[in-house]
Amino acid sequence: MQYSAGFTKEKWSENYIATVLELMLSGKVKREILEEVTDKNLFQLRSPVSIKNRFNMVYNRAAVLDDEMKRYFLKASDYDRKALTLYSFLQVYLIPLEFYIEVIVLKYEQQEPLYKNDFHYFFEGKASVSEKVGHWRPETIKRLISSLVLFFRDAEMIDKVGQTKYTVKPIHMSQSLKTYAEKNAPLLYSFTVLEKVNQR
Repeated sequence: MQYSAGFTKEKWSENYIATVLELMLSGKVKREILEEVTDKNLFQLRSPVSIKNRFNMVYNRAAVLDDEMKRYFLKASDYDRKALTLYSFLQVYLIPLEFYIEVIVLKYEQQEPLYKNDFHYFFEGKASVSEKVGHWRPETIKRLISSLVLFFRDAEMIDKVGQTKYTVKPIHMSQSLKTYAEKNAPLLYSFTVLEKVNQR
């Protein structure tokens, strides 16, 4: 996985992921799933081009869930779905994964709030070690920060408590998914305890 600014185009997409997972579990391959999503306009988007663009992002995230996680997702409680949706995002994009491990988990361990400046400090740190990140424009960084805020807020892992201040909290998951994650998906399990995980 390499640093990419591609996730500025990502949406939470929980319902789209559910649609794709159902078709995956029915045995369909990617091309067949795209055809069905397009023909029946299952994403309810305006054009085949916008469907295809959204589909590729959604499919990539759905594909990182193993069959057991796919089934959990489809029968899941709201919190389980949030956890699995966030997991799919962090498994596909390196910057959000590193932000989670290096900033969110650290803030929780230190019992400190998360501030808007923490996002900027994070990207400054990445720019100092990655030429690619160093060349990203300020407006790109701004969009990336907005995406990170969106995903961690939608997952209810951060809550806004001031103009530039957030509290950090673990995601509650059902005991069955938590038990499965503890044995099979350390990153997913870490959402419930916000402890560092050796992911890679």
